[in-house]
Amino acid sequence: MKQKPYHHGDLRNTLIEAGIELINEEGPGGFSLRKVAAKCGVSHAAPYSHFKDVQQLLEAMADHVTEQFTLSLQASVDGQDEPMSAMEKLGTAYIAFFEQHPAYFPFLFFQSGITIQVDGEEDVPPYPPFAVFRTTGCRLFRSLGLPPERDGKMLMAYWSLVHGVASLLSSSGIRYSGKWQEVWQVILQSGGTER
Repeated sequence: MKQKPYHHGDLRNTLIEAGIELINEEGPGGFSLRKVAAKCGVSHAAPYSHFKDVQQLLEAMADHVTEQFTLSLQASVDGQDEPMSAMEKLGTAYIAFFEQHPAYFPFLFFQSGITIQVDGEEDVPPYPPFAVFRTTGCRLFRSLGLPPERDGKMLMAYWSLVHGVASLLSSSGIRYSGKWQEVWQVILQSGGTER
């Protein structure tokens, strides 16, 4: 599909979004500022007014997705006093985020170079969206009377469920006539609270 030429507006974000699409299509080897500019229909020099090189654009792309993802997850749990309700809302927001931005999933988890430490102490701050997930999960686990030493396994179990749904909906060859967000809710209702 031919891209519409860029005429006005926020060129920086246009380059970021086009970069995410391009790297998903061609991989890192086919990624360049020149190709992103062409995808946006701007001159080859235009990206340099926002990014000094391709690495800076890649970092901006990762930051862009991370910030939006974190805000979406945090908003879903704000004001949720009941831990299981908070986890349900969080998982629903996780899935909805990638439903709204399907190109973000392969970029974030296969191209961006992020590292997510699920359990144990970290030398670096945790990846922000997963920090929201971890905090919400641990609050739920304490409410269920589970000991902290089980947090790693429980986080992996819950994350595998919600991430799996997001992965399936982001796959171009998988069709499902139902609502993806309801799949997560069914999972929680059918056994997600088992100890």
